[in-house]
Amino acid sequence: MKKSKVLASCLAVSMLVATGTACGKKATQSKTTTTLSKAEQKPFGRYKKPVTIHLVRTLDPNVKFDKGESIEKNGYIDAIKKSLNINVKFDWVCAPGDWNQKMSLAISSNNLPDAVIVDMTRYKAMMKYNQIADLTSTFKNSACDLLKSYYKSGGSALTKLTEVNGKIMSVPATSPKANGFNEMWIRQDWLKKLGLKAPTNIEELKAVAKAFVEKDPDGNGKKDTIGIIGPAKSGTLSGTDGTQFGLDPIFSSYQSYPGYWLKDNSGKVVYGSTQPQTKQALQSLADMYKEGLLDKELLVRDDSMPPVKDGKVGVFFGPWWEGYNISDVYLQNPPQDWQAYAAPLASDGNYYAHLSAPASNFLVVNKNYKHPEAAVKIINLLLRDEPKWVASGLSKNTGTGAAYPLFSVFDNVDELESSYNILTKFMKGETTIKDTDFSTHKLLKGDMEAIKQLKKKPYDDYSINNWNLKSKLESSNLPRLVSIMVGDKPLSTEKNIKGVYSLYYGQTQTMESRWANLQKLEQETFAKIIMGTAPISSFDDFVNKWNQQGGEKIISEVSKIK
Repeated sequence: MKKSKVLASCLAVSMLVATGTACGKKATQSKTTTTLSKAEQKPFGRYKKPVTIHLVRTLDPNVKFDKGESIEKNGYIDAIKKSLNINVKFDWVCAPGDWNQKMSLAISSNNLPDAVIVDMTRYKAMMKYNQIADLTSTFKNSACDLLKSYYKSGGSALTKLTEVNGKIMSVPATSPKANGFNEMWIRQDWLKKLGLKAPTNIEELKAVAKAFVEKDPDGNGKKDTIGIIGPAKSGTLSGTDGTQFGLDPIFSSYQSYPGYWLKDNSGKVVYGSTQPQTKQALQSLADMYKEGLLDKELLVRDDSMPPVKDGKVGVFFGPWWEGYNISDVYLQNPPQDWQAYAAPLASDGNYYAHLSAPASNFLVVNKNYKHPEAAVKIINLLLRDEPKWVASGLSKNTGTGAAYPLFSVFDNVDELESSYNILTKFMKGETTIKDTDFSTHKLLKGDMEAIKQLKKKPYDDYSINNWNLKSKLESSNLPRLVSIMVGDKPLSTEKNIKGVYSLYYGQTQTMESRWANLQKLEQETFAKIIMGTAPISSFDDFVNKWNQQGGEKIISEVSKIK
């Protein structure tokens, strides 16, 4: 039975039997007016009388609890009870692989917990079926300042996801914009050796990649270097988030956004992968592959990272956090000097960066639960006390993420840019630790303390040779600081970046049954065109098939989503 039919049946039963059962389970308690004192409404206000909240969550079977503890009885549950007088009860706990199915069933049967953190697809479904509470006043009265700061940092891009007619319908687990910002990482030491400048556009990128392939930049006398490495066989050519080794910036230089829902010049919703700009990008990539500028083992390698660490690659694409992944190369002699750029530029001189959603997980509260502020308070406690729990050893076995009742990662959407700017001023002597407000920056103080120990003069040059590389990587902030000061520099300093968001990041009804096949069709077609086993004309055949096999219907569904 389709979800919509199941839901309709359940709702009908609920209306006919208001005090009975719905879909085989006792109906959720109807929401009644609850009078709380001002103290109880505050972000960390403790309830005078115990409040119970029913939740659901996943549990990794590999998580090991201390003796006598479990997902339902542990230090986090105790902390919530002690601090807030909230009793946490789990309606069910499942393995991570079963989560989507369990939550979809809960939504379709209208058999929901009091609160839950869900992805965008399920959040949209719960809004569609009028299952969740308006949290506007709850957020205003009970969200802590840090949570409010995270929400504010997302701006209009975030409110479009979370608000309906000005009402806050969820509390988003915000994530840094930089996480979805792909850029060009290039061997600066190779450029210097060959007397080249960092490329800014496609033609310059081709020239540099050709030099990296043909002019022996590693100096071993062999023609064994790779100009641009791309994704391995388990990777993707492009994505809707930060994609390591994806070729997203090359697509974006043609203003092509595969996987994105966009509006064309007439205001009509279109799918980025089927647009003429994507055909242009594929032709360019096919030319680059034919000329040997792209890795010949594109989508064939088991892993694209080993050639990078072995010093055989000149260019790859990825987000700011690549500084963590390539940290082994800092200790080589000499170290590889990877630098990041917002490149290649489009023909108009702008860098068009496709951006991921400013939040992908959302706290929602059952509209029938009479203490919606309890769920927000649990999040407040996480944000305030997680550092203390880690320091005390509470998280040493399970980790907060594996056991905290309503866990998600929250951060400022502009956190990396703020960190870059403050650290830059700090190294110039324009600000001090004493002058810095750390109330909305969880890791910044540690970054400021570490960069003084790890960065050598000149302080405004972040080439790898200007860092103290003698420290142990696993016990220092070096990979993180390189990621921020090198990896986030383009997003923090470039003025010609144009961010592009998708109109929709969830899953429509038709996508549930058709999307896997449509994605396979897309990926196979694009791979064949790039690697020369199919002509560029096959793109037009792909577009026709994509529309006929469900694409047109999906576009119609996305167009109707508010």
